[in-house]
Amino acid sequence: MTRIAVLSDLHGNMPAIEKVLTDMQSRCVDRVFCLGDLISGPLWPRETIEFLMQQDWTFIRGNHDRCLVERAPEDLAKSDAQAYACIDKQHLDWLASLPATLEIDDTFLLCHGSPSYDKTYLLENIEDGRIRLSAPSEIKSRLDGVKLPVVLCGHSHTPRVICLDDGPTIINPGSVGLPAYDDDSQGYFVVENGSPHARYAIIEEHEDGWKADIILVPYDHEKAAAKARAMNRPDYVVGLLTGYMFQPE
Repeated sequence: MTRIAVLSDLHGNMPAIEKVLTDMQSRCVDRVFCLGDLISGPLWPRETIEFLMQQDWTFIRGNHDRCLVERAPEDLAKSDAQAYACIDKQHLDWLASLPATLEIDDTFLLCHGSPSYDKTYLLENIEDGRIRLSAPSEIKSRLDGVKLPVVLCGHSHTPRVICLDDGPTIINPGSVGLPAYDDDSQGYFVVENGSPHARYAIIEEHEDGWKADIILVPYDHEKAAAKARAMNRPDYVVGLLTGYMFQPE
């Protein structure tokens, strides 16, 4: 039985990645799928991409990876600009080589946001300043007729396992490197997971279908927050420390 680890939204958080790697090894993982947004942010982008380039994992790109490759440096948002300043052409070439989506073994579809666009939330809508789980009909409309039995997505940093009638099992593993963030690209909203853990998923096929476990891994999140503080990113600090975007009372 093949055991597959699914990672997404690493955001250059090397202490989190290292702890997730140790946890994966302890669980005897056979394959690793990584769903993008690999290095964007103020943490350890260069160290992260050099580590990832050495791994025998299956990668796709996320929206931040695409921006790093496609946009001029002066047009990058702050998190992408901080990553861009730390990497070289060889790193950009590697990011450019990653596919936007990938079908594997007539079983899996890997996408970052949705199958059609890396910035579309496949499983969520934005309402009243937060993301909420979409209705099954809304999710199906974003699948664009995908027939494969398992869809793996990221982008929302929110772990979910969704089973659609007459449709695929959809798994979002959550974020390895950033448990909370805010965004003003579609009106201001926040995403919060309520704890500082690194998150990933392990999936296995059983006789009665696919089993998915969402794994929460403790790591030195105070080290990551200290790095964000040193890089003048207070917006990252509270999220890394708490999993909330504002200090809980």
